Amino acid sequence: MVILTSLAFSMRVLEAADKNFPAGLKKITPKVKKLYSKGNFTKNLFIKSLTVVGARKMTQYGQRVIDNLLPPLVDSGITIISGFMYGVDQAAHKKALELGGKTIAVLGWGIDWSVGASDIKLYREIEEKGLILSEFENDLKPQLWMFPRRNRIMAGLSRAVLVIEAAQNSGSLITAGFALKFRKKLLAVPGPVTSAVSQGTNGLIKSGKAVMITSASDILNVMNWHESVKKKKSQPVNDSKDIIIKLLADQSLTVDEIALSVGQPVDKVSVKLSLLQLKGWVEEKEGKYYSKMDLT
Repeated sequence: MVILTSLAFSMRVLEAADKNFPAGLKKITPKVKKLYSKGNFTKNLFIKSLTVVGARKMTQYGQRVIDNLLPPLVDSGITIISGFMYGVDQAAHKKALELGGKTIAVLGWGIDWSVGASDIKLYREIEEKGLILSEFENDLKPQLWMFPRRNRIMAGLSRAVLVIEAAQNSGSLITAGFALKFRKKLLAVPGPVTSAVSQGTNGLIKSGKAVMITSASDILNVMNWHESVKKKKSQPVNDSKDIIIKLLADQSLTVDEIALSVGQPVDKVSVKLSLLQLKGWVEEKEGKYYSKMDLT
């Protein structure tokens, strides 16, 4: 059973005729006549903005893509827009907030509908530090027909749409379709050919509908956005740790597999992995480790 938590945030209504109404929504169809918002609304949020969409059943690969792509984008002042669903959406919101960046959640339900207890922390953090938008008023509960309408708003608000992991018939491809319809840049990250949640993204690239993205620099170059001059995180200086980081850059491995590859005892490798986790350089999921460092 899902426990719903009551929300009581101040809400603002924006009419299409309002001078502060997002310019990107004034030319899209179906027309957006009214928006409900909570949080910090400024027109500057949309100047450099990127909608990030993808699979609800996000894989470790999808998380790694987000961990690698978003830091340079957030550092460059780009607003991350997504749909607040679990999977890629929420991972993108969380990463933007973690990095101190700007993020907008576009809801597929009424602005006052109570989200699940597991989502309330993220909802409140976005409301406090970013912006929450909905075309639907009051506590209208989510229905299937609302999500395509939500998707057109996400595409209309942003300068480009980035697809990270999408199955062949996923809702993310609906957002991609709106991006093309509204003549926005459509970007997609290629995925493993064996992955069901990469068939949609790979198809967008293969058909020529989307620009293939393999780094944050690709996005910045395609959009003609200037890259931040902030210094990158320093790399690990210990040789054995550096070997582990590089080993995990392209694959997830268990501690036994890492120990075998580096030729060291499991207990020593475990200690090094713990230190790398504390520094935020390595993450463990379901018994496997992967690198969070951008080695590009």
